Amino acid sequence: MIIVFILLVHLIVVLTIGILAFLNLIKIPIPFLAVVLWIPVFGPLCALIVHFYYISGRSGTKYAELENMKASLVWDEEEPSRSVESVNDIPLEDALILDDPSVRRSVMLDVLMENNSQYVGAISRARLNDDVEVVHYATTAMAEFSKEYELRLQQYATMYAEDHDNETLIENYADYLSSYIDSGLCGGQLLEIQVNTYQQLLRQLIKIRPTKKRYKVLASSYMDSGHLGLADELTSYLYDKYPHDEEAFTLRVRYYYETRQGDLLGKLIKECDSKDEYKSVELRNLISFWKEKEELQA
Repeated sequence: MIIVFILLVHLIVVLTIGILAFLNLIKIPIPFLAVVLWIPVFGPLCALIVHFYYISGRSGTKYAELENMKASLVWDEEEPSRSVESVNDIPLEDALILDDPSVRRSVMLDVLMENNSQYVGAISRARLNDDVEVVHYATTAMAEFSKEYELRLQQYATMYAEDHDNETLIENYADYLSSYIDSGLCGGQLLEIQVNTYQQLLRQLIKIRPTKKRYKVLASSYMDSGHLGLADELTSYLYDKYPHDEEAFTLRVRYYYETRQGDLLGKLIKECDSKDEYKSVELRNLISFWKEKEELQA
């Protein structure tokens, strides 16, 4: 008798929820009535939870108002599409040595359209190409890159003058200046000025927060610019302070090589080779190279 009563109450509840759903007075999907019918107590409770979820607006959109997306309703610029592959997907360096003027010129035009500074090195070399049109494209591109670099550097210089103790700003300024120096876009007295500015920024960064990386970058810059006296002090300091650091060792090797101090270089190589510690492949190759060279000279 109790079971019959419970089933009767359950059917009344199901019927009530069904009528309310068809009248759109309770916001549940019609197929959800199967859950209400076959799961007593918890089915109706779930229906109420779904209803309150929809009317609260947290569902994102109401079930009855949900529509299929149509391509005609999407703006062309918003429609996803696979990128079109260029017929000239050839590295610029390879294109420049091809015996095909049309390919060289086409690839150069593609590069110019991209206006990407990662091609600066290759474009700089393209100015020596025997194709007059390629040389013209390359010269034009280098002028544009140079203009962009100089404009950005002027902005950095202005910001630096207004806030010369901002570590993040100085670091970004130094990084950008380094990329400009390495690009080959400047030379002569202008290059010397930019290198001096770069080294000044590095020294200020070290003063603000000395790190091993900053010391290494400055030491390398000193050697690149021919300031070998300063490079001697800094590479010696790094090697003494970080005797197990391979980069510090490599910088010291480079200093001895550039100053033609073969005896000290050989002594340094032997000292490192005798150390019973882990050596990377690069370091082992470096030691082997100098040992073989010393044996040939002996």
